[in-house]
Amino acid sequence: MFMFKKIAVLGCTLLLLAACNSNQEGIGNGANNTNIPNNNYQTNPIQNPTQGSISVDFDVVNPKVTFSEALKIFNDIYPNANIESVDLETGYGRLYYDIEGFDQSKEYELKIDPMTKEIDKKEFERTKGTDEILDLSNVMDPSEAIAIASQVRDVQGLSPIGWSLDAEYGMQIYKVEFRTKAAEIDVKIDAKTGEILKVDVDD
Repeated sequence: MFMFKKIAVLGCTLLLLAACNSNQEGIGNGANNTNIPNNNYQTNPIQNPTQGSISVDFDVVNPKVTFSEALKIFNDIYPNANIESVDLETGYGRLYYDIEGFDQSKEYELKIDPMTKEIDKKEFERTKGTDEILDLSNVMDPSEAIAIASQVRDVQGLSPIGWSLDAEYGMQIYKVEFRTKAAEIDVKIDAKTGEILKVDVDD
């Protein structure tokens, strides 16, 4: 009888020790799963997502990262570069800014995810000397250009799929892009006056 009690007490002790070890392991795992805040600009390549993993219903008019914020990110990374063009476009199932610029020796391309601020940057040796500098003074916001472009009869009821801002022969020009099942429609607008310059329909 004494031997039976001794075995029972020993068994309870082992069970208690096992439970304590289990709790300690659980606490350790919880600490490892703590999320660490990301930096504002993650310098990681913008990966192409797997099909169906990201919605294709993008907010081109009011992206989370605004036009001015995207310009600031570029200027923070390349403070001495001139900006040549700014695009907000869709590709590979996602929306992203594509900003190109240059200085005396190099050309730069910066892609920015407008949801996460994740960036992908590239640098090239400058091979051409005819780049036009984008004059951003008094340029209207992209949302204003989209509102003007949306008044064109050919795009009534359509949502924009992207836009670009470029310097062409001394003019700063927005191109707002729309798409139907049968055609792609580009509306070109003077970025300073709001004048509609051209409507291209590509069937």
